[in-house]
Amino acid sequence: MEGEERVLVSAGGLAYSLLALRCLLPGATLLPLAWLSEPDAEPFRPLLAQPGVAPEGLLRWPEPGNQVTLDCRTEAKPETAWLRVPPLPREALEPALSCPHLLLNCTSGRDLELETWRALVRDWRRVHPKGWLQLDWHSLSLDWEEDRPRRLRQVPQAFAWVEGLDLLQLTLAECASLTPRPPRRLEDAADLCLRLRKAGCRRVVVSDGARGFLYSDAGGCRRQAAWPLDRVVDTTGCGDVLGAALLATLGQGWKVEEALALAAEAAGRVCEAAGLESLAALSDLSVPSPGGGGGSTNPVK
Repeated sequence: MEGEERVLVSAGGLAYSLLALRCLLPGATLLPLAWLSEPDAEPFRPLLAQPGVAPEGLLRWPEPGNQVTLDCRTEAKPETAWLRVPPLPREALEPALSCPHLLLNCTSGRDLELETWRALVRDWRRVHPKGWLQLDWHSLSLDWEEDRPRRLRQVPQAFAWVEGLDLLQLTLAECASLTPRPPRRLEDAADLCLRLRKAGCRRVVVSDGARGFLYSDAGGCRRQAAWPLDRVVDTTGCGDVLGAALLATLGQGWKVEEALALAAEAAGRVCEAAGLESLAALSDLSVPSPGGGGGSTNPVK
C-alpha cells in the first residue's frame, strides 16, 4: 500500500558485527562479551549456535534489555533508545585478555565506563603488545533520554577513550562529539584525525555514507570512495560491517589500499537488502589469515 510504513525488528549491532566477522574470518573464534537479555534472547540463539562463536562470555540479564528504534526515513536515521542494562563490569571482561584482536562496538553508549575501558586496555596490552585494538565510536557520541530522539553530545574526556587504539572508527556527524568545531566535509577531517593520533590512536577512519570514508595514519590521509550501488535498500549495519572488514584486513597486516577497498565493498554490499539477511552478500568475501590459519577475534559490546 502506498505510504505504508515498514517496521523491521533486528537483533542489532552485536549481530551485524558477529555475522560479518563470521563471513570475513571463517577460521576465527569469536568471543562476544555482552549482556544477553533472557526475554529477548530468541533472535540471538541461531547466531550463537554458529561454528566459531563462543557464547560463554555472555552475561545473563533476567529482564528486557536495551532497545533502540531507528527512523530510517532520512539519512541521519535519528534513534530513540531505552537503555535498561548497566555497563559491563571489569570482571566480565577477563576473557578478553586471551584474544589478540579486541573490538569495542559502542551500541548503547554506556557499554563500558571509561575507567573500566582504560583498565582493560592496560591489562590487555601487557598480554598483547602487538595485538589489534579497535573502537567503533557510534552511540558513545549520543545522549540518552527515553521517549525522545538521541542527540549528539560532547563526550567527557573524549580523547582518553582513544589512547592505545590501533583504529578508531566514527562517522563525520559523530565528530561533533569530539570537538566544538567539527568538520563539515570529509576532506576537512584531517586536522581532527591528526589530533586523535597525537592522543594515542594509530589510525582513524571517518565515514560519510555514500560519500565514502577518510583514512588517516602516520603516512597521512587518503580518501576511499564508497562501493558503487545500483540501489540502496537499507543502510542499517553498514558501519558494523565496515568495522568488521577493517579489523579483518588491517588487523592482519593487509596493505592499506587493498584493505580499504575490501571494507568499502563489504559495507556497500549489505545496503542492497534489509536486515541481517543482507549479510549473505558477504558469503564470498572471506579474508585469508596470514599463513592460512584462523585468528581469534573478540568483539566486546
